[in-house]
Amino acid sequence: MLIRKVIFASFLLLLSHFVTAAPKVPKELTQNGLIYCTHATGLSFNPQTADAGTSMNVITEQIYNKLFETTNNSASIMPSLAESYSISNDGTLITINLRKGVKFHHTEWFKPTRDFNADDVVFSINRMLGHHSYLPTLEDESIHYPNPQHSIFHKQAKKVRFPYFESIKLNKKIESIKALDPYRVQIKLFQADASILSHLASQYAIIFSQEYALQLNADDNLIQLDLLPVGTGPYKVQNYFRNQYVRFVRNEHYWKKAAQIENIIIDLSTDRTGRLIKFLNGECQIASYPEVSQLGLLQDKNERFYVNFVEGMNLSYLAFNFKKPEMKDTKLRRAISQAIDRKRIIQTIYHNTATVANNIIPNISWASSVNTPDFAYDYNIEKAKDYLQDKQLNLTMWVINEEQVYNPSPLKMAELIKRDLAKVGVKVTIQPVTRTYLIKRLKDHSEDYDMILAGWLAGNLDPDSFMRPILSCGTVNEITNFSNWCEPLFDHFMDNALNTSHLRLRASEYNLAQELILSEVPIVPIANARRMLVVNANVRGVKMSPFGSINFENLSLKKGAKP
Repeated sequence: MLIRKVIFASFLLLLSHFVTAAPKVPKELTQNGLIYCTHATGLSFNPQTADAGTSMNVITEQIYNKLFETTNNSASIMPSLAESYSISNDGTLITINLRKGVKFHHTEWFKPTRDFNADDVVFSINRMLGHHSYLPTLEDESIHYPNPQHSIFHKQAKKVRFPYFESIKLNKKIESIKALDPYRVQIKLFQADASILSHLASQYAIIFSQEYALQLNADDNLIQLDLLPVGTGPYKVQNYFRNQYVRFVRNEHYWKKAAQIENIIIDLSTDRTGRLIKFLNGECQIASYPEVSQLGLLQDKNERFYVNFVEGMNLSYLAFNFKKPEMKDTKLRRAISQAIDRKRIIQTIYHNTATVANNIIPNISWASSVNTPDFAYDYNIEKAKDYLQDKQLNLTMWVINEEQVYNPSPLKMAELIKRDLAKVGVKVTIQPVTRTYLIKRLKDHSEDYDMILAGWLAGNLDPDSFMRPILSCGTVNEITNFSNWCEPLFDHFMDNALNTSHLRLRASEYNLAQELILSEVPIVPIANARRMLVVNANVRGVKMSPFGSINFENLSLKKGAKP
C-alpha cells in the first residue's frame, strides 16, 4: 500500500505541472464560504430546458424552489412552495394552496415588486407544457426588421424546448392550469395520473418569476430568463465566468431558515483528476465525480476527508435499433446480451462503484423488485456462440462520447463490449458521436446504428419517468427512445400504474412492464452507478440525493474551519 501511495503522489505531482489552473478565486469571496468542484458539462441555469437524461448538477437546486419535494427517497411528496393540496374524487383536479410571504431574489438585473403568487405557478407550468400563450405577444409579424439576423435570433430564442417534460408527455397529462385566487391554483388533468405530483417534485419543475419574464419579454429579451436566473431559493447568483466558476451568495430574503454558509463557489474548471488535485490541495471542500480508479486511496483511514456514497437513480444500457430488420430477432438480441460480461464491465469501468443492473428499475426506487426474473441477462458465452458464430454479423455501435454519472468511460465500455462480441463471431464497428450530432440524426430519422451505448438519469424515484421516456410507444422516433421499440402491452402496464394511487398496485404494474422488457430485450441493462462526493471533514450536513444534488442550505462548516 505504501508503494501504491508513493506512485499516486508522484503521479499527482507530475500531472499538476500539466493541468492548466483556473484563475484563483479572490480570497474575499471565500470568507465564510465553500468551494465545490464539479464539471461544466450540462451546466444550466434552467433545468426546464436541460437535456433529459443528462446530469443535472447542484446549481439549480440552490437558485429555485419547486411546488413539492420528495422525502427520504420514498414515494412520499412533501409541499414546498405549495402549502397543501387536495385531489378530486375522480383524480382529475388538483387544487394547490400556495405558501405566502415567499420573496424572489433581489439581483442587479431584477428587483421584484411583489411576492411569489399563483401567477408565477401558472406561468411556470404553462412554460413546462410548451404553451405559447403564457406571455403577451408583442411582436407584429408585419414588421420587417432592418437587421434580419436580429429577427431570426429572437424567434429562435423563443422556440425553447423542454426535453424532460416532452419525454414524459406532460402536455398530454395536464390539460390546463388556472389561478383560483392569488394563492390557489387548480391543475386539470386529462385523466387521473398518480405520477403527476412526482413530476412536479422533480428537479426540472422549478418555479420562475412571471414578473421577471414579463419584464424581459417587454424588452424582447426572454432568453435572459435562462441566463441570468431569478428564483426563490436559498442562494442567488452573484456572477458567472464561463467554464470557470459560478459564485452564489446567500439569499437574505429566503423564506426558510437562512443558510449558514454565506458564499458558495462552484468551480467548473477541471476534469476528474484535476478536481482531485484541487481537493487534496485544499482548493475545494467538496469534489464531485472523483476518478473511480483512485477511490482505493481516498478510502484509506483519513481524518481530513471522506467519500460520500448514495445509490443512484440511473441506468447505463445498450439499445438495439428496431428500425434495422436483423435487430428485430429476439433470439439474436438475447444472444448478444448473453455474450456481454457485465461483471467485468463493473470491475473495469466502475471499479465496483456500481452494481450490475439485472433489472430496469434501479434498486433505489420504491417500485424496485428484489426478485430477479429467471430470464435476466446471465453471461453465457457458450449459448451466445451457438446462436451467433455462424451469422457473420457486422454491426455498427454508436457511443455517446461524453462522461456521465451512469458511464464514466463510454468508449472504454464500448471496447469491452466489442471484445466480448468478437469472441462469439460478431464484428462491431464503434462510432463515437456527440449528443448534438445524435439529436440531429434522431430528429431527421436518419440514425443508422444497429446498437447504441446510452443511459438514463431520472429526476424522481417514480418508474414512470424512468421507463416511459426510453421505451414507450409514445416516444418512438423521439430523442429518448434509442431502440425505437414499441410494444402496446408495455404501455398498457405503464398506463395501469397511473390509474391507481395504491403503491403496491403501481409497483406490481411497473414490474410487469419490467418483466416484459427483460423478456423482449429491446435494451441490455448494464449498470446502476453510485453517486459519489469527496468531502472535507470540516463540512457538516452533506446529504446527497439519488439524483446527485445536495442542498447547500443544509451545510455548515466546523467551528474555526477555513476554506
